Amino acid sequence: MSELPTSKTGRSAADVAREAAHKASEIILERYRALERGTPIAKTVKGRGNYVTETDLASELAIMRVLRDEFPEIAVLSEETAATVENWDEGWLWVVDPIDGTSNFSRGIPSFAVNIALCEGGEPVLGQTYQPVTGAEFFATKGDGLFVNGERATVSPVTELSECLLGIGLGYEYDRAKMILELLTEMWPGVMMIQNIGTAAIGLAYAASGRFDLYVHSLLFPWDMAAGIVQIREGGGAVMDREGGPISIYSEGIIAGAAKPVAEFAEKTRGRRWR
Repeated sequence: MSELPTSKTGRSAADVAREAAHKASEIILERYRALERGTPIAKTVKGRGNYVTETDLASELAIMRVLRDEFPEIAVLSEETAATVENWDEGWLWVVDPIDGTSNFSRGIPSFAVNIALCEGGEPVLGQTYQPVTGAEFFATKGDGLFVNGERATVSPVTELSECLLGIGLGYEYDRAKMILELLTEMWPGVMMIQNIGTAAIGLAYAASGRFDLYVHSLLFPWDMAAGIVQIREGGGAVMDREGGPISIYSEGIIAGAAKPVAEFAEKTRGRRWR
């Protein structure tokens, strides 16, 4: 198991991350149930198809309170307050997405998650993805494996790209999404099935645990993929940037999942223009 820091009250980083995710999920789930009863959610547009809601902000605040109370010396990089953090690759750093899949959440689609990662020197060493509606938890720490709801999990045993259920993310930029669609058209039927579930956090967690065989996205941010990077590795899979090179939280895109399909996909798309 990775040597993770201990909080000022003597708690493990894993326990603190879980508490933060659960407190945020209580807020999210209460608002989601109100939405199911017919109370609409107000959205602020950040960009094409990209929204933030009051629930994103409340979830973020709940997470940051827990993390800062227990680890006041560790900076927190969160999607809604990213501009306040510098030197991401120095020392310890929490990386948080208070709701990954806000568009789904705001429409009453139950595919969204709380994403929390802990990085050391820019490398993710703890990754938690928690789905409020289902209660599913995908949790990994460096050197200790991947666990789904407390049970050890691994990537898919699939070895051929043609046998893969491929999860994709189109993102919010029209031109990039168009390129991904063109690529998939060229490859089809070179994979068995393609799904876009509207959340990279869950897409990567699914690839880490064998629910997807492969997951590909051309444009992500640290809070989208930091947790997924350590989950994929601890699930025994492979993870690369979109050009097939080494991955980091600075990478824009990702190819992740079972090792042989990842390598095959990277080879088939080598030299591809992604933007």
